[in-house]
Amino acid sequence: MFDSDLILRDGTIVTTATTDTPAISTTRLSTTGDAVLDIGETGVNGLVAVMFCSELTVGAALYTLTAYLQASDTEDMTSATDVERLGSFGVANATTGVILGSETPCVATVRFATKKRYVRLNMTVSNSFGYVTVVLHPWAFKTL
Repeated sequence: MFDSDLILRDGTIVTTATTDTPAISTTRLSTTGDAVLDIGETGVNGLVAVMFCSELTVGAALYTLTAYLQASDTEDMTSATDVERLGSFGVANATTGVILGSETPCVATVRFATKKRYVRLNMTVSNSFGYVTVVLHPWAFKTL
């Protein structure tokens, strides 16, 4: 079932270059605030992921964050062969999945549809990138 608040990353921990290991369980990681979300039993296929990035300190313009969503039918995606890349977060050049420190604070979104059961955030940073929160929203597409 969905995480109670649809949170992929809870934003309570400052993102640093040492906290970029993606989640491999539906149990939230205490070191990053990340979790894998089980969306398989909901019947919802179209979702939107929203990333909120805090404003970085002066001099952090050269820092970068690369973030994208992954889905799989296996909760622990480390050895899964069915891992699918759903979409990349970005601001000025959204398709690359790179957010620059000079683009913060920002909000970036990714709309996606998947038949896979589990979804996670995969993110790497070049340095301390402040607080990052990522949530899912179940109404990504208008119903006709």
